Amino acid sequence: MTRSPDGPAASYDDLYARWEVSNWSATAIDFSADAVHWADELDDRQRTGALWNYSMFLYGVQGVARALSPMIDAAPETGQALFLSTQIADEARNRVFLDRFLREVAGQGHDPKSTIQAVDRHLTWGFKQTFAELQRISDELRKKPRDRAVLAQTVALCHLIVEGVLAIPGEHFIQRYVLRRGILPGFSTGLGAIAKDEERHVAFGTRILRELVAASKDCRAAVVEIWDRVLPWMVGVFVPPDLDRTYVECFDFRLEEIYGFGLRSLETKMTEVGIDPGELFLLALDDRSLSYEERAARTLILVEAGIIGDDRREPVVTHEALEILFEGTTRALDVETARAVGGPIEWAFTDHEPWHVVVEDGHVEAKPGSAGAQALQLEISSGDWAKIAVRRADPRRALLTRRLRVHGHWQAKARLAKLFN
Repeated sequence: MTRSPDGPAASYDDLYARWEVSNWSATAIDFSADAVHWADELDDRQRTGALWNYSMFLYGVQGVARALSPMIDAAPETGQALFLSTQIADEARNRVFLDRFLREVAGQGHDPKSTIQAVDRHLTWGFKQTFAELQRISDELRKKPRDRAVLAQTVALCHLIVEGVLAIPGEHFIQRYVLRRGILPGFSTGLGAIAKDEERHVAFGTRILRELVAASKDCRAAVVEIWDRVLPWMVGVFVPPDLDRTYVECFDFRLEEIYGFGLRSLETKMTEVGIDPGELFLLALDDRSLSYEERAARTLILVEAGIIGDDRREPVVTHEALEILFEGTTRALDVETARAVGGPIEWAFTDHEPWHVVVEDGHVEAKPGSAGAQALQLEISSGDWAKIAVRRADPRRALLTRRLRVHGHWQAKARLAKLFN
């Protein structure tokens, strides 16, 4: 199968040439019909949902543009620096387009500064955390332009996560709706052009990151480290206010669809750059035999329980959420250490029925209920355990503050630190 010119096999010269022939004008787009459609064809919930989504896009292109400048200085090859220069121009044009749409069609603000101030309230916790990290790592690259590992982290976050996993799926679903209904023609035209720009950006990021990862173990480890750090925040980017699914369902798609689309995109891009998805902590806990939408549905159960997606929320753990967490726990447990404990390990929850794990026929199984004669017992609340299970909380701190109490023979207790991979 021949790859498209914007695919991962495209050279830097090819990508630059595609930019030259793909230029478009953000100021030439006519939004007069869009303004009428916004008022007459969309209902209040759709207008609110669109504002929520595209406010994040406006902030997103601004955040990406800021991260590109230090990448130009750090790029090892001239062709890479030239392409990154074109991307700065793309992000400026995307900013003009989104700013015009939000102001001229959606009525947000009266100039670029007031428009971005008007939409700030729509940014989610996950979005803010992700873009704070992008700013942090790009600032570090500005100070250390010769540090290839920091360059790899910046590309991994900017090109593959922000553009490839967060931006493209969000655009896809809104674009599908407006095309189906034949509304917002100016918006649809601009969004289609932006999608082509971003496909080119992601192809560039995939190529350079694959080269960096293949050339250096330090770069590879750095990329895994930053993806591990941001994945829990990424989950929270598209969590709608008050977990109100109508923010997306009003456009005829479900959260499971967009999360599944994003998960597929993430794992595909990880594989393309030479990193197995199972190397990331949260993905290693997941049942990858399920479909992407099934996995997305399980993720959303944890989001709705307050376990992931927004660290400001305290978990309210359901039985269904515990089942998912303990399935992940069986994958995280070191089988040999669990066997050496000498018997079942029980979680004696202070606010929920107990669970336990046992080693049977060389693999770990998790079961609800008491273990009976357990070798090791962990006494903790279900909410505290949920935070530890997804690395929101440090088990050592839980032990020090006595939110986690461990019971059992001293030899079993001594193996606790080695129990989890």
